[in-house]
This record gives sequence, structure tokens and C-alpha cells, in this order.
Amino acid sequence: MLRKQIKEYGKVNQLASKTFQEMLEATIAEYHERRKHLTAEEAGATQEAASEDIIKAATEQALVILRKMNENRESFRKIGLTFEEKAFYDILIALRDKYKFEYGTDKEVDGVVLNDKCKMLAKKVKEIIDTKSSFADWLNNLNVRNQLKLDIKICLVKNGYPPQYSPEVFNKVMEQVENFEEHAGE
Repeated sequence: MLRKQIKEYGKVNQLASKTFQEMLEATIAEYHERRKHLTAEEAGATQEAASEDIIKAATEQALVILRKMNENRESFRKIGLTFEEKAFYDILIALRDKYKFEYGTDKEVDGVVLNDKCKMLAKKVKEIIDTKSSFADWLNNLNVRNQLKLDIKICLVKNGYPPQYSPEVFNKVMEQVENFEEHAGE
């Protein structure tokens, strides 16, 4: 059930979904490791208690993942973005941090990182997508899709994101755009 929720979340926010999927996989791996390493004594005399402890720990971790996913899902309101814009905001922040370049100033508001420059750029990217998606059959129209990619690339460059052009950064932003396009309207 949690795996399904994470998959659904990934239709809008691919980056956050990947993080939650990794957390779930780590929880499952830990569950299997603990079961594998039960001593013969634990497996015999206290198997039921040990199994209950393992299941309890895995359940608690699954609930933590679910809570964090819900907090992330609702954080767009604190930032002042739509749910869809937040997906682009997340990728802009993550890429900035991963590739260690400066872009705007971060401040923390109610436990959420707020960067007005990334916020503005996320809105612009979403606006470009909304404009292009107004064309009939836009997902299957190669010309419209190519123009969308060009418009987003121009938008990023005009806004100095990243300060030095990087194909890797552009490709990661486009992965989120394509993920969003693929699942728009579901």
C-alpha cells in the first residue's frame, strides 16, 4: 500500500518519490536482515517475541515514511506554490545543492526551505508547461514537445540557472518535466 502511494506521488514529484522509495527499500532490507540474523535461540524459544519486535520496528518505520511523505505533500502551501510547482521547486533546489552552485538565498519558514528565486523559476517552468499543454494532442506532437524543451532551456538560461550552463542540470530538470507531462491529467 505504501509502495503504491509512493508511486502515485512520483507522478507529480519524481524527486521526492525517489527519496521515499529509497527509505522504504532500506526499511524492507533492514526487516529482512534482522529476520535473517535471528540466533538459533531467538528463532526457537523467543521466535514470536523477536518476530513481533521486527514487525513492530518495520511498521513504525513505514509510518514515519508515510508521515514524512504527507508533510512533503503539504509543504507546497507553506512555500506559496501549487502542488505541481513544488515538484519543479524541489528539483531546482536539489540540483543546486548537488552541483554546489549559488542560486538565491535560502530561509527556513515553518521547517521548510524557502528560496524566492527558485520559487519564481519553478512558477515560470510550470507556466511554460501549461501554455504548451493547451495544444491539442501536445504529448504526441513532437514539434510542441521540442518547443517546450527549448522554451524551458531558454527560461533556465535567462534566469541564470545554473550560473554556468550544465547539460546534466538541464537534463535532470527535463526528466521532471517529462515525468510531469507523462502523468498530467491522471
